[in-house]
Amino acid sequence: MKCEKCGEKLEVVRRCRQVRLKCNGCRHEYQIHEVASRLDAETEAVLERYTAIIYD
Repeated sequence: MKCEKCGEKLEVVRRCRQVRLKCNGCRHEYQIHEVASRLDAETEAVLERYTAIIYD
């Protein structure tokens, strides 16, 4: 999945109480609900590993 701002790849980042997508280029972070409609199959597969994702 690509960043809207710079086009670099987004990676799934898990922290203590949150899961976010972070850009490898500009370092911008997206909450899951911000990009949910654009998720690609690869990113969905990573997110499926988590039993619950809380939208904050």
